Amino acid sequence: MHRTNPKEIEKKDRHWTEVLELAKRYGFICRVNGDTVVLSTNRRQIERLGEKRYMAIQGQVNAEIFGLS
Repeated sequence: MHRTNPKEIEKKDRHWTEVLELAKRYGFICRVNGDTVVLSTNRRQIERLGEKRYMAIQGQVNAEIFGLS
């Protein structure tokens, strides 16, 4: 069993905002719950949800993540 290295975890976690910004920019975020996000390709989101719901979710996700709501 491997032990976690707190310094390594902290180093990785410093990139969280950067990752979120990239995912937001490219529309990959389809769900937000606190510090947890679900990512999916844009094509898959549209296939599963339809374009209208996809567009609504993108606006909602951006507001939740970046405090615009």
